Amino acid sequence: MRNTIKWAGYEWKTQERWGDIHPDKTYNWYDPSAVEVQDADLILKSHYNPKEFVVNDKKIISSYGVGLVSNLTPFSYGYFEIEAKLPTGRNLWPSFWMWSFDSWPPEIDIFEAYSSIKKPSYFKIYLDSLLGIWNLQTNYHYEEDGKKESIGGKTHWFGFKNPQKNFIKYGCMWKEDSISFFYNDKLVRAITDESILKGLKGTTMNVIINNHIRKDIGDFGSSEFIIKNFKYIKIK
Repeated sequence: MRNTIKWAGYEWKTQERWGDIHPDKTYNWYDPSAVEVQDADLILKSHYNPKEFVVNDKKIISSYGVGLVSNLTPFSYGYFEIEAKLPTGRNLWPSFWMWSFDSWPPEIDIFEAYSSIKKPSYFKIYLDSLLGIWNLQTNYHYEEDGKKESIGGKTHWFGFKNPQKNFIKYGCMWKEDSISFFYNDKLVRAITDESILKGLKGTTMNVIINNHIRKDIGDFGSSEFIIKNFKYIKIK
């Protein structure tokens, strides 16, 4: 069973760099058969594909295989972007994110998307952010005084185009003194607090794209997360 692919000029593992199942999320596993490259597009699937694992010295059956790719290149400061169409299904959790090769945190979430448990849609109205109608969130995780913290997930306005029916650009500019998020080339969030960015200095980041699901998946068939490209532009 292969565990690496070539795509967008880079080599990617078809699992997390530490393994193929998360000990706290054993209901799904990182399935190489759920990763395909078709006409230069990356296709990350999620489907019912049970497999037995030993987790914490116990045998378990992980029910769902999910597509995940983890870039083997240690990236430093620069601009990161994909153009993607989100998968359709209930209770899905696709994401485009980065975490350090040295430790966790830090973690930069360019987006984490959450489809509804009731219907296969990312549409959601937030009373405190009426312009954020799609449940796609940016976030940043860091460590402060020995405690793992995050700035909190936040939705953003990027138009009426449904992200599961249209290709949307998702970008992040990571500099020494800031992290800026862009959806369809529009700046939607910037982080400039030096005290929480200090953990990023001197580290390199592992880029991950995945078509995860959440635990209460219910009656689930399959889904496809389509990514047109991955772009990285290095800066000093």
